[in-house]
Amino acid sequence: MSDYLDVAVVRIQSWLSRVPDLAGRRGASAMIRRATESETIDSLLTGWEDHAERCAEAGHVDGVVPLRLRAEDEETRHRVERLVVGHLREWLPGASLRSTLRRGEDWLAAHDGAPACWERDWPAAVSEWPLGKQCDWCQTWPANGHRWTGAKEKRKQEALCPDCLLRYDNAGSPSSDKAERTPGTERDLLDLWDKQHNTAARIPDKFPELVEKFGERGDNTHLATVYADGDAISQFGKELHKQRSRGRGGEFDMAKAIDDATWCALLRGIEAVANPDAESDSGIKTLPLVAHLVGGDDVLVSLPAHRAWRFALEMQRKFNESLRKTLKDAGLGTIKVPTQSVGMVFHHHSSPLATASDLAEELLQETKRDYRSSRASLGWQDITNDGPHPVGRGGITPETLEHCWGDLTELSKLGGSALANLAKLARTNDQQRLHQQAKRLGREELVARFDSDSIPLEDAVGMVRWWKEWS
Repeated sequence: MSDYLDVAVVRIQSWLSRVPDLAGRRGASAMIRRATESETIDSLLTGWEDHAERCAEAGHVDGVVPLRLRAEDEETRHRVERLVVGHLREWLPGASLRSTLRRGEDWLAAHDGAPACWERDWPAAVSEWPLGKQCDWCQTWPANGHRWTGAKEKRKQEALCPDCLLRYDNAGSPSSDKAERTPGTERDLLDLWDKQHNTAARIPDKFPELVEKFGERGDNTHLATVYADGDAISQFGKELHKQRSRGRGGEFDMAKAIDDATWCALLRGIEAVANPDAESDSGIKTLPLVAHLVGGDDVLVSLPAHRAWRFALEMQRKFNESLRKTLKDAGLGTIKVPTQSVGMVFHHHSSPLATASDLAEELLQETKRDYRSSRASLGWQDITNDGPHPVGRGGITPETLEHCWGDLTELSKLGGSALANLAKLARTNDQQRLHQQAKRLGREELVARFDSDSIPLEDAVGMVRWWKEWS
């Protein structure tokens, strides 16, 4: 039996998005990558080899430091824990951390869903009401330094806290000519795109550029923040461990398979909604998306609102398809293949990303509970119309979305006032007037197809506010 210690950043998406400036979010993403990358942890453990080693079997996930402990005495184990926590705190002063000890024959057995031996939280420092000026970015800690931010013609000096100063210094730019100045997540995305399509690409520097370039006629101001996560991954690990005990799948790398499936799914989603002619002045293709976090089975991205439904559907399909093929190639085709669920929030591009990402996480957890993580599902909300708190709508499955796609497309062709009237009548459950209104519009059969067995009409009207027909 071996002991495995994971020291991880918790609530990553909330910490990433707590600043309004996109550069601050990119800086945070780069900080997480650099603080937890394999080379950095191997260097940190120099001189500690008799007590701990980086667990290569766990793969690499941004924000997680996986260790296999060699020390048996409690004091030495806690020293290793404090070493890693101190390192992460230095790099990520505003993030909350959690250390967890698990035990098993190997890493997979230790992470099979059984209770941890112990778990300890290391919350970020909380500032008392500061005597000085608050940070201009996060409005959380007192500022202790200044940086010049913004474009050359609109540069301004901002007072930043220690956490945000590090974000600024690590932000880089996705359009930088120097690879080391491109944030890690977006650099990985661009490298994979180039490898798969044999063509260079870029990512918009700012949200206004994203919506102006890719927004639809009549509305180029709204984004969708999409948070995706794998379903029943712990159960998947249990099944793999069971197969290994029977002499099958010994070489199968679960962490890599999930990470590869996540990236394949993201690329497929982008391909499905990218304009073939969306190029910059230099002839480099511009991708219609900003990637905040991609790693393991987690994805947090922003893209123009009208592209979100197709993006989410294609991403969910590809995640399952990719893992299915990998398992079949490894001779493990009888194992139930994990799916991917999504929380999706529509919002104005100027509204706080932290609000959208926190809500997306809540919707994701709600839809997972509704379906008990037994199948892919999608929870969504429109902050502009529904407000920033969950409204208890309930999620839908990709199969339902695909089945209703044609009907939703037809519904989207109705005018705004007609849709508003249908939504109001559906909300009041006035079936007689609803039937009369549908008849007046010549859409009785279409309206009748939206019900509790497919998608309720009120929800369908909300969905098609941000709809685009894709071939």
